[in-house]
Amino acid sequence: MKLALLLLAMCNAGFIAILWKEWGLLGGGARKLLAFISLGVFPLVWGAGVLGQGLEEAQKVAFCAQCHVMTDYVKSLEVDDDEPLSAFHYQNNLVPKEKACFACHTQYTMFGPIRAKLQGLSHLYVYYIKGAPAGKISLYSPYDNRECLRCHESSRKYQKLRMHNKPEEMFKKLADNKQSCLAKGCHDLAHLIEEEESDDSAG
Repeated sequence: MKLALLLLAMCNAGFIAILWKEWGLLGGGARKLLAFISLGVFPLVWGAGVLGQGLEEAQKVAFCAQCHVMTDYVKSLEVDDDEPLSAFHYQNNLVPKEKACFACHTQYTMFGPIRAKLQGLSHLYVYYIKGAPAGKISLYSPYDNRECLRCHESSRKYQKLRMHNKPEEMFKKLADNKQSCLAKGCHDLAHLIEEEESDDSAG
């Protein structure tokens, strides 16, 4: 994709060079066509390509790792512990390794992935223009069970686990977000962060 965008840019530079050099020699129709392509069509096509490439890059773990406030969260994917959800899913190939952050932090609705990518791009503005936030970061809103159930709801292991099917109407409560998958005593450790780990051991 990057190569295609570069080739498009080079072709358009050629069109503009021809327009500039041969303006007086070109017929009216040829001038209009070249001007329309190089100043009208190309910027739209190229801009859409750049936006698409940017949104694709925003899905990658490497994109998240660029901000120092996310460094510990990215490192937590490699923690040697089965309890944190991030490490368990990442190390057992339950999510695509290159897009592990996006796999869990997108919203599985019609425009959820686009919203998640745009939020990822907005983090660049916050980080480079406004300045990184101080202290612990948090999600924009409570984590929706929908994101977990997209993969786990049809899983046999999920359905047969006693903690999921014994309590009255537990499946319905989880589906309706009345009981959070991340509630204390359930899957409450999403990421194991070094600072939090040292705080727990000190306490």
